[in-house]
Amino acid sequence: MADLLQDRPAARRFGGGMVLSVPLPPGRWCLWLLPAVPSLTDLAPLLGRAQALSAGLAAAGGSRKTAPDAAARLAGLAARLKAPLKRPEPLVQFLGEQLVETGQASGLAVFTLKGAKPGKLWSSDARLRRHADLLRGFLRLAAASGMPKRFERDPAAAEADPTQLEASLILERLGAASLTLQWPAAPGAYGAILFDAPEPPEGLAADLPALMQLMRPLRQAGEAPVARWWRPAAAVAGLALAVFLLWPVPQRITLSGVAVPAHSVVAALGTDATLEAMLVRVGDQVTEGQPVARFRSQSLSEQLAQEQLTVVVEELNAQAAMAENDYGAVQLHQSRRQIAEARAAELRRRLEKLFLTAPATGRVISAIAQNTIGAGFTAGRDVVTVQTDHDFLMVLTLSRVDARRLVEGAKGEALFRGLTDADYPVEILTPPVLVRDPQSGDERLEATARILDADDRLMAGLTGYARMQGETTPRILGLTHYLIEYARITAWTYLGLRW
Repeated sequence: MADLLQDRPAARRFGGGMVLSVPLPPGRWCLWLLPAVPSLTDLAPLLGRAQALSAGLAAAGGSRKTAPDAAARLAGLAARLKAPLKRPEPLVQFLGEQLVETGQASGLAVFTLKGAKPGKLWSSDARLRRHADLLRGFLRLAAASGMPKRFERDPAAAEADPTQLEASLILERLGAASLTLQWPAAPGAYGAILFDAPEPPEGLAADLPALMQLMRPLRQAGEAPVARWWRPAAAVAGLALAVFLLWPVPQRITLSGVAVPAHSVVAALGTDATLEAMLVRVGDQVTEGQPVARFRSQSLSEQLAQEQLTVVVEELNAQAAMAENDYGAVQLHQSRRQIAEARAAELRRRLEKLFLTAPATGRVISAIAQNTIGAGFTAGRDVVTVQTDHDFLMVLTLSRVDARRLVEGAKGEALFRGLTDADYPVEILTPPVLVRDPQSGDERLEATARILDADDRLMAGLTGYARMQGETTPRILGLTHYLIEYARITAWTYLGLRW
């Protein structure tokens, strides 16, 4: 006994069974003798059930005359009710069981009022739940007739009083003798309907509304004025969200891209050469024929000197043959001289092309850096690129999923890094095409768009993003497009489904 009487619930073996002890205020314990030892997994729920039953028995042993200890008794009972019983329906069922076990009532229904009309209604058993509509109608009549507190099953009195008639009908169907109403003590509190309860109710039955308010406090009318509006507001918000998601809009396709000039001319190097001077830089305005770079070629200069020497030698050889009257040799040497002169002329022309000029009038958008003087460059190298107007294109990179959604003529807007204060309208010029990188071998899909209303701030090579308009579909399909495509591919790949 000394080991059992502790400040918290305890369990000890006793003979072939087990004893459970539950402390009760003030300084009392309730002992439960079990004929067998339960399993370890069943012990914790069994101990919690013993606490609830002990609290109910302790509460039922009192009366309304013990008013000074009512709050402590209710608080002790509430502390022993576990979390699964804190919802209204299980809590009412639990309290109804306690009333039936202690003989204080044969049934229980707990309700709330909204003005003079019944609000929510919870019943202790299925028999009462089947008559929930009758109970609501009875509460409505009782509230309108001055809120009486007790009704007996009296067929004679039922003929004159509609409320008594409704009560007698309910009592007859339930097989009960009396019905006691405990009206809410204040707005926002619980009320109770007790069947076959003594007059006045005793023990736990007398404190049911207070116990329900302690376990599940109802929000007072003035505590949260917004609470009554949250359901309509949530319904309106849900409807607005549904309309927003189902409203047909053009799909938005976001792509990355780079700005390129719409019209440009390139001055390229015709032969392998070494840079002597770079006369322009990026951003300069040039006119057609203006010098832009000067190169030199040691090999071409040496070949020209060799051909010039060949011309002189063949001229001397022709004169010597003329002195010997060898006209055949004269003609041979003159032919060789002419060939050497033609080669020398071609070499001079190629050397003249090493002095590059602007191929057109416009702005230089790319050029060899001026700090590379003395470096050698191969034939075909772009030396200067001149943009002849202010028109720009945007080369867009597409994913495989977006390729079919982008069509020629689609319009949108573009935003470039460094120019985030302005949006540029764009229009697709070409459908997506497959492009292969000659160096890495990587393949990508590209589409070309025209930038409308381009200004002087745009530069070749600026990167940015374009939002293009696709086909018109419900907004939710556009927002979940990538997810839908992934689900379709996955379903087809693994399940063979197509939708």
